[in-house]
Amino acid sequence: MAEVLEFDRFREGAKLIALYQVTLEQMDMFKNTRLYKHSLKNKMKGLEKDIECLIKGPVSKLDNTDFDIFQEIQMKVDLILDLSIDELRRLKIIIDESRD
Repeated sequence: MAEVLEFDRFREGAKLIALYQVTLEQMDMFKNTRLYKHSLKNKMKGLEKDIECLIKGPVSKLDNTDFDIFQEIQMKVDLILDLSIDELRRLKIIIDESRD
């Protein structure tokens, strides 16, 4: 029972790391746009530092524990970043249908 809870916690933590990584990489897309004005620039830099601090330890630990899992997460992050909004919407529909 404790192993199941620990695995669930690990799985949820891995998802959180992936989401943070997607957020960081997506924020990079705005750095050279007009949307990235002074106040937004400072907020995004602060958020970027906070996220990097939050995931640095877990990412390093995951990478040292199982490199294949770390690589799989990075591949999924890259896949998400390459999807258009419409593709994300369609993917959500497919996933919802497969879970029912």
